[in-house]
Amino acid sequence: MAGYVASTPIPTPKVMKEIYVLVTMDVEVPRQAPGASGPEDWPSSEAYIRGYADVAARFGFPVSFFAHPETADRHAALFHELCETRGAFADGLHLHPWKFADGKYRAHLGGLDATRQTAVISEAAALWQAAMGRRPLYFRPGTFSANDSTYPLLVDLGFRGGSVSAPGRIYSDLYAIWAGAVPDPHRPHRSFRQLEGDLPFANIPLTQDFSKLENIRGRRFHRDLRPDYDDVDHRVLVRNVVAQLAERRPAVPVIHFDTHNDNDYTDPSHPVRRNYEVLLEAISQTCAEAGFVAVGSTVAEVCDRVLAQPVRCAEFVPA
Repeated sequence: MAGYVASTPIPTPKVMKEIYVLVTMDVEVPRQAPGASGPEDWPSSEAYIRGYADVAARFGFPVSFFAHPETADRHAALFHELCETRGAFADGLHLHPWKFADGKYRAHLGGLDATRQTAVISEAAALWQAAMGRRPLYFRPGTFSANDSTYPLLVDLGFRGGSVSAPGRIYSDLYAIWAGAVPDPHRPHRSFRQLEGDLPFANIPLTQDFSKLENIRGRRFHRDLRPDYDDVDHRVLVRNVVAQLAERRPAVPVIHFDTHNDNDYTDPSHPVRRNYEVLLEAISQTCAEAGFVAVGSTVAEVCDRVLAQPVRCAEFVPA
């Protein structure tokens, strides 16, 4: 927790009154390699998904799921149930190319050219659609791996939004470079992924605490709000995030965090479950103390708000 100092005081809201809280999960296949994300097995996966949604519901927040195609096939009935009973949202496709199609694509998404990205996403979306009975309209790549071809081809494939970027992340080995990326929900630039643009696609970046840049084994990143961290004070991270949002005053203010279906959210004594409850409570309390209303939202609702905003493009700046 060294270096994480609470940002005080939080600026008084002038325009912003609501902060949209977006609780998400990447639903992975059972773990395929040491250190990779994913549950131990399919029964555990179902239990962890259900537990995650149940806890969020107690705090008044829906969960938005981004499902790997095989998990959409395995858990379709569960997703339909959670949408009906917990207000969940499950129209998101999640994809690690190297985990998909029996290893045919031995790469992270950002390491593929536009032709191969189009092929793997199309194949994954078709399997997802066959399982869920509708096509996915929202997309998140594994490890937030992408390149400058990704946004335009997602539009061509019919996606209207998703969560593609992790601002500040520099994972060169995973083809995930987001230094200088837009920190808040926006339309992406059609040629340069770090900038705001005019594409008919709403990108919702992962919310980061920009107070510190970590460097662990050559990977640089800001902390986000995932409950998996066991070496941070989640209350401090939330306070920093709310203060930074209040300072930026974006058109669509969002607190957006992610996790995976690989921790036991059914067990009240599990440390990640405890972190999750602390996190949800801290978001509600910190927003209220700062004069904001924390509004539980889904990916689709946030994307609707982004696409309703006037189109803004990066201005040309002479060298």
